Amino acid sequence: MQKYSVLAGVFLCVGCSSHASSEGSGGGGDAGIDAPDSSNVVTDSGGGVADSGGGLGDSGGGDASTPSGTAMRPSYNTGDGFFVLGGKLYDANGKEFRMRGVDRNHYDSSSQAGIAKSGANTVRIFVETNYGESVAGLVDIVQTQHIAEKEVPVPTSPSTTTGTATSCSTDTTVLSSVVANWVSTASSWTPLDKYQIINIANEWGPADSTVWRDSYIAAVASMRTAGYMGTLLIDAGGCGQDLADLVTYSGAVFQSDPQLNIMFALHLYGSVNDYTAPISGITKGNPTVVTLTSTSLCHPFAASYCPTVGGMTNTYSGLTAYQLSGVGGMTQINGMQPAPQNVGGSSGAWTVTLDVDSTNFGDYTGGGTIVDYNGNYALLIPRLAALGASTGAAYAITEFGPGRNIGPSPTLATPLEIVSTAEANNLGWVAWAWDDNNLANSQTDNEWFGMTYNGGAYTQDSDLTMFGQQMVEGCTNPSPGGCGCPDGVPLPAYFDPNNPTAPPPAIYAAVQPACAGTPAPAYQPLSLKLAVPATVF
Repeated sequence: MQKYSVLAGVFLCVGCSSHASSEGSGGGGDAGIDAPDSSNVVTDSGGGVADSGGGLGDSGGGDASTPSGTAMRPSYNTGDGFFVLGGKLYDANGKEFRMRGVDRNHYDSSSQAGIAKSGANTVRIFVETNYGESVAGLVDIVQTQHIAEKEVPVPTSPSTTTGTATSCSTDTTVLSSVVANWVSTASSWTPLDKYQIINIANEWGPADSTVWRDSYIAAVASMRTAGYMGTLLIDAGGCGQDLADLVTYSGAVFQSDPQLNIMFALHLYGSVNDYTAPISGITKGNPTVVTLTSTSLCHPFAASYCPTVGGMTNTYSGLTAYQLSGVGGMTQINGMQPAPQNVGGSSGAWTVTLDVDSTNFGDYTGGGTIVDYNGNYALLIPRLAALGASTGAAYAITEFGPGRNIGPSPTLATPLEIVSTAEANNLGWVAWAWDDNNLANSQTDNEWFGMTYNGGAYTQDSDLTMFGQQMVEGCTNPSPGGCGCPDGVPLPAYFDPNNPTAPPPAIYAAVQPACAGTPAPAYQPLSLKLAVPATVF
């Protein structure tokens, strides 16, 4: 993903550099800040619940905040740090470890004290020398600012030594160059293997491709030969957002590693959504036509199809399958159904066509919802989690943003939706980003991905952006001035581009206009409050 910096108007690559980029790979939308509604659960094609509604699940069998899983290091694993076994990540003491942390975009930001105060147990930090810092200096930052704070560092390469970005690159020479740099600096980095996880390259690689597979098989071999024996983290291709790379090829990459010690990461931005459309009718036939109740100006599954808006007549949705749940009468239609990539209808009677012959199905009697099968967060995250059982590798979500349709790859999936579903499926998560900025002097505002207003500094609630309040404190009524709107500054005006006439969620009524009454802060536990340090410190 690439974008222009509002800072200086220079062309930047998202995730390319901790200095030249205000990352995000996209961003999404808080269609509402409330917790997921358990009454609107999406089910998988087998009828099982895909999202448990945000329960505090723990892969070790205990409370979410105290993982209880323990494992012995397998004999083939010759390292002294983190290791993967049976789809789970363990620290050097054999204690199961779940990432609950933040991304750090700028290695030279004033983030140490703030991240330590946040309680994050993992910090994925961009490290590069093409802005003047030495390898020794970067290693010192990782040691003194993160390992010393009992945070698992995840040093990540966002570019080659000459500044070519890895994010969204499909050039195999870029990955080769990055790997060569890790190899040449191994004597500096490998002494930290007991504590760190190396993320080879940020968001490199083509989507759903054997090139991604083969390139990373070669990269892993080179890293092992150079002496990196700890857990290696590999991002999905397609700007970090392609689940198909992981579904189809991560098992082969994992099996190629003699240490069997690889974790794979997915980034959730524009590739994920939380769109759920109620069904008002289904017309039998071949194909089958589903009518939606939505009264939005634009089609819920095709933001460019708004026939009452001048020129917005593109019916292309890009979606190839839908998931239907709760349909009465015509129960055969429930589950995953293939579809052409064009939609139709008009506001109040939008339609989706399915490549299904329903001629002999039962008559539709009412009810039901329809979601994007491949992109809905409540379906996609459980699929990611399920890979651990089938491949033996570990998986995590290592980037997601504030939602609210922010950024170059926007989504309406909220941080709470992502965190709650990750927790329910025993997946680690890392939020982008502690110190990302879109303004001069390392500042950020609530229209970007930073969790702190002032370059990573955090000593009090008002230092956190609305996203930061959600991630650090679990605040459910964030505001620009702090949780609960203590300074009388209202929330930004609510707007859902998929349903412009929709009223704001209930939380908005509690703090507008002008935060009248200064409502008390409200919190929930799905945040960095869940983070438990690795036992290796």
